[in-house]
Amino acid sequence: MTELAEISTLLFVPEQGALTHPIRPEHVNAMIDLHPGGLTWRRTFPGTHDQIPRARHFTRYLLVDSSRQVDAELIVAELATNALQHTSSGRSHGTFIVEIIRTTTAITLAVYDCGWGTTPRFAGPCRATAERGRGLAIVAAIADRTGHEGDDETGHKVWARIHTS
Repeated sequence: MTELAEISTLLFVPEQGALTHPIRPEHVNAMIDLHPGGLTWRRTFPGTHDQIPRARHFTRYLLVDSSRQVDAELIVAELATNALQHTSSGRSHGTFIVEIIRTTTAITLAVYDCGWGTTPRFAGPCRATAERGRGLAIVAAIADRTGHEGDDETGHKVWARIHTS
């Protein structure tokens, strides 16, 4: 086995815009295991649609070494878009929060909204030709588990969990 084949994880250095220094997956898992419950990151974004690519970048940066990075980016984009379109997060002075919890076996992606909108439904009907209303169906198809908590008054936490091993 070549050294390249043994090293499947690389570190992203934003200033250089490239993958550099190899990091072994067991080292990443060791860092994650140092924290009970895994590692947690949160970031608040202004409630405007131009923040969706920034939320994707936040996710991509934190999960650069994960085989589920692309899935995680798509999930965050869909959940954030839903928050902006269907709750007060998308109104003047609205915000949304992206939360990423990573353990050695799963990644949980959540978006918190400002409330006063519809309750998310992951299992709703979705026509193949529909141009809208497909985001949560896509999330449900990619994720291993989905759910939501909260209410209109305090806001919702809409989440999806994807297994990494």
